[in-house]
Amino acid sequence: MGTLIKSISFQNFYNYYGSYEDNTYTFTEGINIINADNNMGKSKFYNGFLWILRDEVYDSDEKKYYPVSASYFKMMSAKARYESPELEMGVRIIYENDGITYNVCKSVLCKKQDDEWDYQARTDVMKTEGNNDLPLLDKDEKLAAIRCLIPAEMEKYSLLQGESMERLVDLSTLDGLEKTINVLADINNLIKMCGLASELVKQAKKSYQDEEKRNKEADEGIIRLRQERDNYEKWIEEAKEKIELARKESVEAKEKEQQYESDFFSSKKRIQLRKEYDEECKKLKELKDKHEQQELSITSRLFDENCPWLLYGLVGETSDFDDYRIALTKQIAKKEIQENPDIMLPEGSPDAPSLKRMLEHQWCEVCNREAPRGSEPWLHIKKVMERPKEPMRVSDSFMQFYGDIQKSTGRYETTIPKIADDYTQYMSEIFNLEEQIEQQVKVVEAKENELTLVGSETSTDDDDRRVLAGYNQAKKTHEEKEEEIQRYTSKIDLWQKGLDKAKKELDKRQGSAPIRKAKQLYEDMQVVESIFYKTKERIFEEIVSKLQVSANEMYGALTKGNQTFGGTLNFVRQENGTVKVSVTNSFGDELFGNGTGFQRMKQLAIVMSIISSKVGNKSFEYPFISDAPFSEFSPNFIRNFFDVAPNVFRQCIIMIKDLCEPNNPELLITKHGEDIAEKMRTGEIKGTFYVNYPEERADASNLVTKKKCYSE
Repeated sequence: MGTLIKSISFQNFYNYYGSYEDNTYTFTEGINIINADNNMGKSKFYNGFLWILRDEVYDSDEKKYYPVSASYFKMMSAKARYESPELEMGVRIIYENDGITYNVCKSVLCKKQDDEWDYQARTDVMKTEGNNDLPLLDKDEKLAAIRCLIPAEMEKYSLLQGESMERLVDLSTLDGLEKTINVLADINNLIKMCGLASELVKQAKKSYQDEEKRNKEADEGIIRLRQERDNYEKWIEEAKEKIELARKESVEAKEKEQQYESDFFSSKKRIQLRKEYDEECKKLKELKDKHEQQELSITSRLFDENCPWLLYGLVGETSDFDDYRIALTKQIAKKEIQENPDIMLPEGSPDAPSLKRMLEHQWCEVCNREAPRGSEPWLHIKKVMERPKEPMRVSDSFMQFYGDIQKSTGRYETTIPKIADDYTQYMSEIFNLEEQIEQQVKVVEAKENELTLVGSETSTDDDDRRVLAGYNQAKKTHEEKEEEIQRYTSKIDLWQKGLDKAKKELDKRQGSAPIRKAKQLYEDMQVVESIFYKTKERIFEEIVSKLQVSANEMYGALTKGNQTFGGTLNFVRQENGTVKVSVTNSFGDELFGNGTGFQRMKQLAIVMSIISSKVGNKSFEYPFISDAPFSEFSPNFIRNFFDVAPNVFRQCIIMIKDLCEPNNPELLITKHGEDIAEKMRTGEIKGTFYVNYPEERADASNLVTKKKCYSE
């Protein structure tokens, strides 16, 4: 038994534009690689298998699985959809199972009518045995043929999406553990026997109690002891039921806690970072507002009454103005005297003694020249000396105008020298604010980068608060249920002592043969029940122990050659019956902080150990089909997987981007990818190696995926 996929073909399916012949990928035993950059059809390729097996596809936009019937429009090639109002879309897969070849094609005829698309789906199955081709027409026969590809019980281990690897096998839940053990040990019959034994215990107990009721010799003391015994048994049974319920609720709460736990610290970190980011943004706004206000205050400072910047650079100008004013006054007065000596000069311009001296010495001190007695200059001086005693006045309006200016500017005599310092201090504050803003922008950007690194773009604050609330509530419920279990366990211990005492007294006082016989049967059935349950537990323990050994072998092989030691997987059975898988160091202490790659390797090691345990020394007889399993793997991890996988899986079909080199159109693959391809070409590695690339650069509406095979 087993399945080998020979080929898969697409027609107008997502970005696989064109016919089946244009989009056919052939496979062999070993490792079959479909290597592609983002948006080049890896997840769409995986959806082809999902459509065939489960009539559903994975919506990468919404990260949810949807029935194909609700996804036809998205599944259609956008290029084909724009080119024609009628097209056929489909996936065809050819595989061999137990010597029989099956050709399965699921297709949809798509027609556009009045802006609405109509869809007609069909499934065609051809069965080839020897040289005989037989089309299967019956619906059930078609389903049976498709299920030959991968049986339902094996699909969990065979069909894997990288994003869901952590949920592939979860030994930390009772349900996950039991399903895994059942797959490995096939103990369904034993589980049924445990249930049957429990039912026989109940029947034996009822027969024992009925026999006691038929006994006529019972006195009040015996009746009282029976009542005590029955009460204790009832209380103990009810307490056990409550413990079982509490344990179930505790496990469920723990499961929820663990589900939230992976996101809890990230959500908590995001909430804290958002708070810090908002605070830093607030600080930045305050600085910008302060800077804006500082810049706006320039206008007011230009005309500030106390220190007007408008007068910047006018140091000494007020005193110069006063000198100019005095000089100008003198010049005007002198000019008027020269032009019109009859015009009265201001008193003291020049004074009488000076004029008398000039007449006596016959010398004009104003003109600095001789003034002989009787000459015109001498007579002019004499005329000036004899002028009226009331002095001539320069224009009142002139004096008032320039006097007002002098009064207005004079008060700035001491202020103007301070303007430069005031301006320097102001600009220093501006520059300081700009430096603070620059630094604060860097702080904000750093916080924004931190938020991006912890996934803030895909999670809102409300989402994170729901995670925190869910985690805290689950944790609280788990603790409360554990306390409840302890409380009822203590009560059972107390009631059991009372029960043992009552039974002992009853054994002494009621000894009829029928009662003893019924009692013995009851006790024998309890022993049988215990044997079955202990056998089940022993098998559980043995399988868990074997899993640990096998998983560590796989884990060691997968992490070989890494610069850091990934630790040792340790399987520990918990009180609630679940298994905790931890990673420990050489001292037996739990390791924390292993990267996502190690975490995924741990999960993959457990999966591979389960498969290996199930099939024994043989390889897994069904295809291992995985989309992006290595998204968190280092090149060394990938190399190790390619070394280990052929020993576990007969056929792997892997969709990855890790070996892609989109910037090199001639090669399209990395050096590691070329090494793998070369080993395939020489036969060192069994398998095929395809690389998807775009026919030409385009958006989703016109995207066409082409392929190149490197293993040929």
